[in-house]
Amino acid sequence: MAKRIPKPARGVQKMMQRNGDSVNARKLRSALVELDKIVSDYEQRWGIDRLPELVDTKLRERFEAQLDRLNKAIDADVGSEVKVEAEAMARAYAALEKAAKANGHSELTGEFWEAAMPDGKVLAITRTFEEQHKVAREHRDMVVYCVEEVANILANWEGHVAVTMTKHEFPGAEVVNVKEKQEEIFDDELPF
Repeated sequence: MAKRIPKPARGVQKMMQRNGDSVNARKLRSALVELDKIVSDYEQRWGIDRLPELVDTKLRERFEAQLDRLNKAIDADVGSEVKVEAEAMARAYAALEKAAKANGHSELTGEFWEAAMPDGKVLAITRTFEEQHKVAREHRDMVVYCVEEVANILANWEGHVAVTMTKHEFPGAEVVNVKEKQEEIFDDELPF
């Protein structure tokens, strides 16, 4: 019977094996895996790093202090401490969500407008940058921009002035095709 070759320790597993205490490593890893599931759920619904921005300064600072405590516990490599701080971090996310809702904010909707592009791809436009991230994650086959990005692209496009003036002078005008200005090359024979 062939001897099974063990996989090399990598990623989280490699970090957990520093002190050689497999029970500690399992506790630490388990706590972080569970917390990661919770955080991923909040990020999918609210956007990455968005929740702390939607609450008052005091709560945001308390959240960040809890994150510091969790990171210190991870650095100390003590599974039982990581478990306690990870559970507190999960409660901190719940508090952020509750406060964000109380402040009138809501989860990302994933709403977008779409159009076929000339090359066959599908363009999706969202209202906000946060919505753009959600739509891009959920629709990887689409080319996704938020309205602000479209405005930046148009502002930096050489031909936007002429198109904008035309749209202004002819309300309801539709852009159906855009071509790059071709530089004329005169290579006619001179008549003299």
